[in-house]
Amino acid sequence: MKKKISKNPTRLIYHNPVSLITSNHNGTKNVFTVSWLCSVSNNPSMAMISVDKKRRSFPLIEQSGKYVINIPNIKMLKDVIYCGNVSAKEKDKFKERDLKFSVSENNGIILDDAIAYVECEVVNKCDIGDHVLFIGKIIDAYADEEVYSDGKWNLSNSNAKTLSFLGENGRYITIDELQ
Repeated sequence: MKKKISKNPTRLIYHNPVSLITSNHNGTKNVFTVSWLCSVSNNPSMAMISVDKKRRSFPLIEQSGKYVINIPNIKMLKDVIYCGNVSAKEKDKFKERDLKFSVSENNGIILDDAIAYVECEVVNKCDIGDHVLFIGKIIDAYADEEVYSDGKWNLSNSNAKTLSFLGENGRYITIDELQ
């Protein structure tokens, strides 16, 4: 069960986990993989993603003014790889990967198997060449209690193993707690 994270929701993405970004506009939804994201403000809580202008989600985010950062764990690695390599112009990724989701009260697409999510409303954007930085105010954030509580990740729980992308031929790693 996911618990609402009201205090310091940016901590959910401090380690810049590979995430599945969902967007929804006028009945069209999409999901894609991103590793270029970060926290940009604690007060108010804000997060930024970098989106290629050629992505199917680019106009969905631009027109709806919203996106959701869904944080997968290692169990979703095949979904992460698929959603990062297949275009929504060719396939319905939700159907192809059997991605179960719910729709939030803010009309965001929440992936059921994600261990946490950060729902954002775009407050600013910056064109930086072939990508646009979307800066979003966090309007909602939830995390599975078993993997995130008291403002920190429980890395002793194997379900908390999030993914990081090494940028080299599809190599991903998980982060283990360092002492």
